[in-house]
Amino acid sequence: MILVFDSSVWISALQFGDAPLEALDLATGQFRIALCRPILAEIHSVLSGKFHWRESAINEALAEYALETTMVQVTGTLQGICRDPKDDMVFECAVLAGASIILSGDKDLLVVRTYEGIRVLTPRQFLELPELQ
Repeated sequence: MILVFDSSVWISALQFGDAPLEALDLATGQFRIALCRPILAEIHSVLSGKFHWRESAINEALAEYALETTMVQVTGTLQGICRDPKDDMVFECAVLAGASIILSGDKDLLVVRTYEGIRVLTPRQFLELPELQ
């Protein structure tokens, strides 16, 4: 199974832990994680700007997940999926990667629920999936 974690989940996992970190750690051991440059850039921007992380600390934290992560090249051609147009790239990343699930805490993504067979779940919903029990 391939998963896409949107930037809000990555940031919550690395900054606060809890269900986002649990979901990320579980996925790292069992599944592939797809990531794209815009998601990565947002992770860096928020962790360094809002939470004052050093760039080296961000890189070190992300490196723990690097072996399970596949980088996807998004082009911005997939549009009109999300009510917030800047979030369309998350769906494009998922489609290009062949992902089954997007994990998000962003209401603009969660309201979509399903796109081309890709489910949008919160980290808690992901952890409660029957197939993971």
